[in-house]
Amino acid sequence: MEPRFAFTAQFWGNGGVVCRAVEDRPGPVVEQQFGQFPTWTQANDCACKLNEGLGLDTVDVRQIVTSSFLATAYVLQAALTANRSWINSPVRLATRAAHRSFLLAELSLALTFCRSARQLATENTGHLLRHVHNAVVHARRFMALFGGDARELEDVSASLAALGAALQATPLASGQIIQ
Repeated sequence: MEPRFAFTAQFWGNGGVVCRAVEDRPGPVVEQQFGQFPTWTQANDCACKLNEGLGLDTVDVRQIVTSSFLATAYVLQAALTANRSWINSPVRLATRAAHRSFLLAELSLALTFCRSARQLATENTGHLLRHVHNAVVHARRFMALFGGDARELEDVSASLAALGAALQATPLASGQIIQ
């Protein structure tokens, strides 16, 4: 299956640029063909139109772009871990804390998606549960690469446990597969 991609706007100096993010790959990468926009808002409008042309809704775009940023964080974390002088550096500790906070927010959103899927049970249930599955994958990857104090992972573990319990209570419509 071809990886999904989406467009997003990023600040560039005093203006903005359109970037392309590929799901679960480091990025986003500036798309030079669109040039620089005078404002971030104009770049964002362009990115939104491009995403509409791809048939992506805002939830899909957010998922793709977020996974691209997380992939970048994993690459940076691996590079910092490989260089032993960075292990206890303030930059690494701050990066790890920010990554953990972001992951906790993603797990909280996944819990909301899971509860919504349970209450609404519509044709979007599979879509919501796919986002939940992606959050679990990101959490597992984070925990495998964390390399810090186990006590710092207790809240991630608790969030995963709450998500697991919510998933147990979420009936899947017959034939739905989480991918």
